[in-house]
Amino acid sequence: MKDHPAFLNLSTSNDEPIYFTGEMIYPSMFRDYIELRNLAPTADILAQMTDWPALYDTERLAHNEVPVYASIYMDDMYVSYDFARETASKIKNCKSFITNAMYHDAIGAAGKSEEVFKQLFALREDVMD
Repeated sequence: MKDHPAFLNLSTSNDEPIYFTGEMIYPSMFRDYIELRNLAPTADILAQMTDWPALYDTERLAHNEVPVYASIYMDDMYVSYDFARETASKIKNCKSFITNAMYHDAIGAAGKSEEVFKQLFALREDVMD
């Protein structure tokens, strides 16, 4: 934590946000985790890049002809609910299963994947349970 003092006090009593670090990789990890050490030079090159292309082509997504079925988790700590909804709304032919009863890992979580697929297939069949 000494390298990242902003994370030392996670009190919510003030207006400063709490920063979640799930699914993030930090430079120190390439020193701290032996499994990542060989990747450090490559990670450094990638970290210095500033000319990343757009993650996806919104114009192409707006003209999508393939059916898309998405799970959106309202309380997902890794993906903003509003951002997920906004992104899904930009994809033509996209139907979303929205839930607050599951989380980010639901598709792989024991006992949850069956429910996720049930809901996604229901979207495909255009039925409501």
